[in-house]
Amino acid sequence: MKIGIYSITYRGVWYKGEALDVFQMARLAKSQGWEGLELDTERPHAAPMDLRADDRKRLCDLAGELGLPLSAVSPNCDLSSPVPSRQEAVICYVRECIKLAHDLGAPICKIFAAWRGITLHDGIGSYDLTYAHDPYPFWKEGRRRFVVPAIRELAQVAGDLGIVLAIQNHGPDIVNNYRDTLALIEEVGSPHFKACMDINIEDEPESEARAREMARAAGKLQVHSHVNGEFVRDAQGRVVLAGAGYFDQKFWGRKVAYPAYFDALAAAGYEGYLDWEFCHPAMENGKVAGIEYVHNQTRLALEYMKTLRANALAKAAQGREGA
Repeated sequence: MKIGIYSITYRGVWYKGEALDVFQMARLAKSQGWEGLELDTERPHAAPMDLRADDRKRLCDLAGELGLPLSAVSPNCDLSSPVPSRQEAVICYVRECIKLAHDLGAPICKIFAAWRGITLHDGIGSYDLTYAHDPYPFWKEGRRRFVVPAIRELAQVAGDLGIVLAIQNHGPDIVNNYRDTLALIEEVGSPHFKACMDINIEDEPESEARAREMARAAGKLQVHSHVNGEFVRDAQGRVVLAGAGYFDQKFWGRKVAYPAYFDALAAAGYEGYLDWEFCHPAMENGKVAGIEYVHNQTRLALEYMKTLRANALAKAAQGREGA
């Protein structure tokens, strides 16, 4: 089980301040202590149209020099559009991202089935417009039929290049939980198409039992995952999930069962990445915060994740010894 960072954290849309480019991002990730880097494929990060052959080589060389594997290349895509021109444009985009993953030596291209995207207001990202309004309100049941053939096509492209295509368990009306995700993988029926399971975006309560259930059901199909949230130190100085703030108020108002999830993954022998992502507006005292706020959250997240991993691996080892 490896711990990495997703570059969307520093894409410049969640805080006041400049974005880091992919080269700065790689150096920062290494200096902070992360074990891998997942690349977001929107500008100003790893947009395929911006990275020429020499840029790709430079990035590969830098990652090698730093000893920082590129864990995944991740397009933000909606493969559910009933509009042919939009559908074809997205398929082209994801094909280019798969090629980028190949060129960079990243083993995974992580996709969405129906990502609605964000809007920018004074440079700050927001989900309010895109997730408050369904762009295709009369296609709730039928849009899956656009997704399945698109993924089959893309999975073949990925397989031809030695890349695993991984679907994130998030995409309104198409995949809303791990069961939907596994059903979609079965329907697509490609050995090159697997799962990115994130517990904090499930549409059901995220109890400890739920965390174990998801890890068990996914099994070897799970090749990637993410951690989200905000953190504070408790009275004993330990890093814990914050009980308030944008993350809890805007989404679920509950803490995610990450300790149980890490335990379940370790017990299952999961060997992929858990990548940290800060992907919501950074708010402090009711105002949009600067990059230092994100730096602090990132440091806390790394400590939190490393602690959970150490505990989970120790429990897994004890379990094997007692079996």
